[in-house]
Amino acid sequence: MKSDLDFLIPGKWMNATGTAGFLPGRGLLNHFPEIALFITNPISYYPRKPATQRSIIPFQGGFMVHTGHPNPGLKKVILQYRKSWENANLPVCVNILSDEPHNIEKIVRSLESIENIAALELGIDSSLKEAEIESNIQAAMGELPIILSLPFEFVFQEWLELVLISEIVAISIQAPRGVLKHNDQYFHGRLYGRSIFPLTLRAVQHLTSYEKPIYAGVGILQESQISSLLEIGAHNFQGHELIWRNSLIFNPDGNRAVIDQ
Repeated sequence: MKSDLDFLIPGKWMNATGTAGFLPGRGLLNHFPEIALFITNPISYYPRKPATQRSIIPFQGGFMVHTGHPNPGLKKVILQYRKSWENANLPVCVNILSDEPHNIEKIVRSLESIENIAALELGIDSSLKEAEIESNIQAAMGELPIILSLPFEFVFQEWLELVLISEIVAISIQAPRGVLKHNDQYFHGRLYGRSIFPLTLRAVQHLTSYEKPIYAGVGILQESQISSLLEIGAHNFQGHELIWRNSLIFNPDGNRAVIDQ
C-alpha cells in the first residue's frame, strides 16, 4: 500500500463527504483544528448533475437533504484540484461514488499517482446487492487504503462480515435515508439532526464487533456529544451537521435552512 491510516490518532476528527467541498479551506481548519483528515465531496468517473428540485426539508427533530451527488467528473476534478491536494496542510481522502467496477478502477489508478492522497472512501449506494458491493470493493483495491462508507441500512446485515475484507481499513457510517412530502411531492433523501444521534450510537455499538475502526457523527450538533460517540466505540468523529453549522446552508430557492438544535 502507498499509505496507511496510522496518522489518524484515535479521537481526532474528519469531515464527512459533502460537507466541505473538494479542498480543505482555511475556514474549515480555523473552525475545526481537530480535523486530521480531509474527505472530498463525492466523485464519479463521469459528471453527474444535481437532483431535480433539490432541497433541504425540515422535520421535527431534524432535516432531510435531497441533492443527489453533483460533481464535474474525475478528469475535471483532478485538473482543478490536483496541485492543491498535493500542497494541502491535511492528508486528503477522496470519496468515490458507487459505479460500474471498471469506472471505479480507472478512478483509483488515476488517484494513486497523486501525492498527499492518503486513502479512498468508497461510497456504497443503498440500492446495491451484496455481489455488487463486493465487485465495487474489488475494483477499488490498489495502493491506497479503503474506508468503506456504509449506508446505515446495511449496518445490521448478516452478510456484512463477508465484504469487510482486510483491504477495508475502516468503516464510516452514512446517514439513514427517508421519505418526506414537500410541495405536494414525496422526496427521498438523507436524514440528519438531533433525532438521528441515537441511531448513530446504535450503529457504532453494533459495528464494534467487526474490530475495524469506525468513523461516525450523524446527528451530532454539539461537541459535548462526541464523548458519548467515542465511549461507545467510535474511533474518530466524522462531522456532518457540526461542520454545516459553521457555514450558511441554502436551499435552491435561496431560503436559509435551519439545522435543528
